[in-house]
Amino acid sequence: MTPEVQKDLKYVQTVKGTKALACCIIMEMGDQITPEEHNATREDRHKFWGWVDGDEEAIKASIVKFANAFADTIDKYNLDGFDLDWEPSYVQPFETNKEMCENGRIAIFLQTLIDRGMGARAGKGKLLVIDGEPEHSEIPAEMGKDFNYFIGQAYSSWGDSDLDGRLARIINHYDGVLTPEECAKKFIVCENFENYAQTGGVSYYYDREGNNYKSLEGMARWKPQYNGEIFSRSGGVGTFHMEYEYKVSGMSGNYPFLRNAIQIMNPAKNK
Repeated sequence: MTPEVQKDLKYVQTVKGTKALACCIIMEMGDQITPEEHNATREDRHKFWGWVDGDEEAIKASIVKFANAFADTIDKYNLDGFDLDWEPSYVQPFETNKEMCENGRIAIFLQTLIDRGMGARAGKGKLLVIDGEPEHSEIPAEMGKDFNYFIGQAYSSWGDSDLDGRLARIINHYDGVLTPEECAKKFIVCENFENYAQTGGVSYYYDREGNNYKSLEGMARWKPQYNGEIFSRSGGVGTFHMEYEYKVSGMSGNYPFLRNAIQIMNPAKNK
């Protein structure tokens, strides 16, 4: 991270109140953080981190080393936590053997971060977030109390019923650890602004009463429901590639759709 980037980071954290997290898709040992000179091949990465195929003790030790490297980086640059982009059930646009997606390996990684003070129970202000598939079977339910947020990639969502269904999967996974309302308050739903930044989302989002909204606005208005019980709020909304909305043709200012969503969820108060 260059000095200029570090200066910008400190500014948005201290002046704007922005939380800046390290975010990474982790499917293989050494993803995103292996030094370049050891990153030419999978075999090179294994050797650097100490991973030995067939030796579970060596694999566990390498995962702990790998996770600690992320924690060290977060501490070094005073980042606000870690976001695990967890998508093992989906085809990826890169070659991977998904070696970190089985045998409880991602749980070892997460537990190492928790042991380093990340997550809701640690009480140190470092966030632990999971997006993609927070309800995946490789994610231990007992870690529900450690995750600050679950992020749903609810791209092209068609309405409240879709979001309710996504929430239900999370509630079922963390049953007995978190209440349905606790799950709802941790659940952030996101639209894909790589595709829809200029329109505010898809045009076919409908709430329970049949009202039609652009999907980001619909997400902001959504009141989570589970087994007939409606909760007061979700964890919020987000957009993938928010920067693409900086300017929208025919609209004044910047980020008009995100600003509108924020006002819906948390209206500005007149002084």
